[in-house]
Amino acid sequence: MSQTWIILGICAAIVAAAAFPFIRNDYQTFLKGGPSYAPQNIRGYIIVLVLALFRGEQRGLAIYDRLPEKRRWLPDLPSRTGPRPRTTSHIIQRQLSQNVDGDFAERVLKKTVIPRVQARHEDKTHLSLSKFEFHAEAIFLRPSIPIDDPKNIPSHDTVRRTKREIAHMHDYHDCSLHLALAAQDAKEVLSKGWGERHPLAGPGMPGPPTEWTFLYAPRNEEEVKVVETIIEASIGYMTNDPSGKIRS
Repeated sequence: MSQTWIILGICAAIVAAAAFPFIRNDYQTFLKGGPSYAPQNIRGYIIVLVLALFRGEQRGLAIYDRLPEKRRWLPDLPSRTGPRPRTTSHIIQRQLSQNVDGDFAERVLKKTVIPRVQARHEDKTHLSLSKFEFHAEAIFLRPSIPIDDPKNIPSHDTVRRTKREIAHMHDYHDCSLHLALAAQDAKEVLSKGWGERHPLAGPGMPGPPTEWTFLYAPRNEEEVKVVETIIEASIGYMTNDPSGKIRS
């Protein structure tokens, strides 16, 4: 028995030694992701690893056709130039490549894009700290708007699951975004290469609703226009704006 335990201990030590470089690099990637809902320490990393066990695929489109919402608020989008950026392998979504120029981020993106779009919809939305990220300024549906009646806001289940949060930008880090999109709008965004689904989003998943979408950071002024159009569509969906239409 003692010899068996020795052999098992040696095997465990070999596995641990082999896995250590991967774990170290993955932990460093987790720290580089910046502040989020998970604390920036070993405890937070363990939380992320456990949640990653439920990680789903992020770019499939068929899932959106199974959802009941068939309206769209987005126009047809241009295809994003170039390949998709590399993103984190864990459940805190961040970009690992195609990083935005620092000067451009300071001048055009940080504390600018989200407030500018929200200001066009002050009657139905307000700004506050994100319920998901805790460090990002987010657009929310106003508390005065009821969401418990499907006849009032068909997106009520999405609004409830996001705690009324519509969109936020990670402008303290890589300037990528998260936002809720109507199913067919999310399908358009993914198919044109502008983003991907949250890894914990989907039916039966222990995370945000299927509609919760990750947008890649805009790299230039033209891409900012596209991103703002997508945020506008998110607000349209979450506020049940009558401009949403079913398209053939």
